[in-house]
This record gives sequence, C-alpha cells and structure tokens, in this order.
Amino acid sequence: MKSFQQRGRVLAAAVCGVLALAAVTGMVAPAPAGATEGRSAGTASSVRTPLHPHGSGNDCTFDGQPSGGTLTGVTPGEVITAVCDPGSFDAGEAVLGLEASPLATSPTEPILNIQNEEETLGGTLAPFDGSLSTTLTIPSPFKAPDPAALCPPTAAQASLGNCMVGLEGTSSGVFYGVDLAYASGASQGPTTTGMASTPDGQGYWLVSSDGAVSPHGDAVDLGSMAGQPLNAPISHIVSTPDGQGYWLVAADGGTFAFGDAGFFGSMGGKELNAPVVDIAPTPDGQGYWLVATDGGIFAFGDATFKGSMGGHPLNQPVVGIAPDYATGGYWEVATDGGIFAFGAPFFGSTGSLHLNMPVNGMAPTADAEGYWFVASDGGIFAFGDAPFAGSAGGTPLGAPVVGMAADPATGGYWLVAADGGVYSYDATFFGAG
Repeated sequence: MKSFQQRGRVLAAAVCGVLALAAVTGMVAPAPAGATEGRSAGTASSVRTPLHPHGSGNDCTFDGQPSGGTLTGVTPGEVITAVCDPGSFDAGEAVLGLEASPLATSPTEPILNIQNEEETLGGTLAPFDGSLSTTLTIPSPFKAPDPAALCPPTAAQASLGNCMVGLEGTSSGVFYGVDLAYASGASQGPTTTGMASTPDGQGYWLVSSDGAVSPHGDAVDLGSMAGQPLNAPISHIVSTPDGQGYWLVAADGGTFAFGDAGFFGSMGGKELNAPVVDIAPTPDGQGYWLVATDGGIFAFGDATFKGSMGGHPLNQPVVGIAPDYATGGYWEVATDGGIFAFGAPFFGSTGSLHLNMPVNGMAPTADAEGYWFVASDGGIFAFGDAPFAGSAGGTPLGAPVVGMAADPATGGYWLVAADGGVYSYDATFFGAG
C-alpha cells in the first residue's frame, strides 16, 4: 500500500451531495523561450504528506478491511460499504469518495496531477461527530480524465501498485483508503477517448480506448485497431485534410495510420517521461505532432518542432494539442485550461481561474484565429473568433466528456463523452456510440 496523503486539492462547494473538483493554482515560473502563455506555471511537489488521523484509533473500514489494507477479489460495479469511527473527519465536512489508478498512487506522481488519474465517486457530509457510514461503487468502467489511467490496471501499471478506493475529507485533508486486488479476469471495458470530424462537416469518427473506430454521417470506416494487441490504450483520433484517412495515437506514443494517412514515425517502444494524450496533423497531412502530459512534443514528417513545455514546471498536466494552420505552429492546453502557444498567437485561457472540472481537449477554428476547449463536465470555453454555441456544463451526464471536434461547415462543434455520447452545438447530430 502506498503511503496515505493529504492532497492539497481545492474543491468547489458540495451541490446535492455531489462534489465538483476545481483547478489548483500554484507558484509562478517563467515559460520557456518561444512559448506564449496566459497563466502562471506552477511547481507540483512530488512529496506526499502521510495521513494524520484526528485522534488515536480513528479509522475507516471498507467491507470490514481497515484503512491501509487490501480488498481482494474485487470486480467492477461491486458496491463497498465504508464505516468510519467518530472523529475520523471534521464535524459536518464534505467527504469525497474516489478511486485512484496506480498512476496516481505511485510515490513519484506530483500531487497536482493526481485528479487526472482518479475518478470521483460522489460526495456526502460527515455527521457532527465526524463519523461516516456510506457505500462506494467500484466504477465500471473506470473513467479518469487521463485515458492512460486504468482500473483494473494493465500489467505495466500493476507493477507500480494497486488501484485504490477511499474517502477524503475536503476541509481536513485526511484520507482513508484500501488497495484493490481485482478478481482474476476482471477487465476495464473500452471507453470512447476522442473524435474527429470530416472536412465537409457532414460526419465524424469516434475512437475507443481499444482502438475501435465508429464512423457516423459521411465518415467512412477505413480500418481500426479493434481486436489487435495494443501495448497502451488509444488516446485520440485525427483526420487527414481530405478526410480519406485518419491516425490513431496510443498513450505509449504508438501511431496507427489508415486510409491515405501516411505513417511518419511514432514513439511506440521508446521510453517516455509521460503518456501521450493527443495528436495533431500538419496542414498538408504529411506529418503530425504528438503531445504528452508533461507538455513534451514529438514532431514527425513535415511537422516542425516549435517548442514545448517538456521539462518545464506545470500547474496541471497537458491534455491536448491543436494545430495553427495559418502559422504552422500549435497550441497546448492543460487540464486547468492553461494555454501554451508555440509559433501561434495566444487568444486567452482559463489558467488563472478555478474550474469545476478539468479540461479534456481543444479544437481550433477553421481560420486559426481562435480556439475552444472543453471540460469533462461539458463546459465550453471560447477564445478569439471561436463562437460560443452552447455547452453541456451544468447538465447531468452519463459519463465525462473526453473531447471535441469543430464543424467546419457551420462553425459549431461536437462534444463526445466516455460512453460514446455525442452533444451537438450548431452542428448536425449523426449518431453516437
């Protein structure tokens, strides 16, 4: 079991018993040469503070297993009962349930990155004696903002440790939890991880973590990685400029080309400092950039390296990249909405604001004079000449939003959720799943 920790997380107010995560703003550090950015970059400490319960003997049990132990034979969808002694939490404080992947429980993971590698399981309020009795449902499937975070874990992630379920006091910072040893044969079901639109705006493709591609409208099925062995889950899909091909990129940097999409190289099989989360094509489709969560950029084909945030301190991990077809540069977006522009103009960001949920993706406008980015609750943020056509923010969703695509025909956009749900705003709905 990894040491318990106080997370230093900032949380929004509890609404109807469900807690919303907010972004954390850290210390100021300069952006690297060549980068234009609209928020401060912060240093995320990798030192974790051990749990200090309120009083001797205070603890929580999970299906009878004391905090710090391991639940064995767990299956996705299973309901676990948590019972906490009086004094375990502050009187009346909001308590957050969560499941964290081994990426989050690894001792080397920066504290501020944790929320992207775990799933929130809802919240409740502790009684005035600081006790608690509640239930937690093991997610099925597990849906963290970082598509590389999985529970049950892959073999490689299992070498870092187990997934963990627990309860966190949002004002006291105390945390109680147990490791999860999943039953033999338990597996993480595939989830939708991205979408790409056709050039005429009359269709789109959805891609799942297992590499399956689902075409809708005039999008054509050109092949997929479904049923093929993958070393890491698929993170995203992008179309070629003529719509006659597309690329898939995996969290290990593996790149897969279909139709008239050319293969120009990948990071598959190479050691990475952080997982790859997105891919962006060059204007002529003869190259592409990959971006990792540490802001590192990998350029292939005729893609030009303009700079990156790799090796520089970040408040929150990078989650997406969008090309500037006018300049040949690109933008990186982090989960707090911080934008880093390389060879591209800066139009604004939410890096200095508190967000209810983390940003999961971005898309540029057709003329590259603006961009949108989307949060996992479906909130939309529009900058430059990007019009705001609506959002799913504040709307109950069946699963978190994981990405978006612009409609080149109307100037609107689509959002896609982890369950394959598609939300259309000034864009035609062609199907989901």
